[in-house]
Amino acid sequence: MDDILVANWAGPLTGEAIMGGYESISTFLRQQYCHKLLDNHLEVQGIWADLSAWVAYDWNPGAVGRGLQYHACVYSKDTFSRLSTEQAIRMMEKGIVEGFETVTAAEGWLRAF
Repeated sequence: MDDILVANWAGPLTGEAIMGGYESISTFLRQQYCHKLLDNHLEVQGIWADLSAWVAYDWNPGAVGRGLQYHACVYSKDTFSRLSTEQAIRMMEKGIVEGFETVTAAEGWLRAF
């Protein structure tokens, strides 16, 4: 899909699952030479705010170093998960990251680059 890696998340996630999932994303970004990530949290449930700092300060800079240039996050329908995603986005300093209500909107934004 035009240099876009799609990560679909679902359900309540443990900290271990989130960290492992993002590490897998990093591997695929490098292996597939992808520069865009569609990070779909639409079906994620529950709060994961305790990992927002890890995603923003540890994972994101590493992903940018592996070539990530554009990161589109689709907000969850679950209020607590959405708040966690919003917090992580606010904390990210490197790369271009935006939050979206729908997969279609996120995909359109990524295709614009």
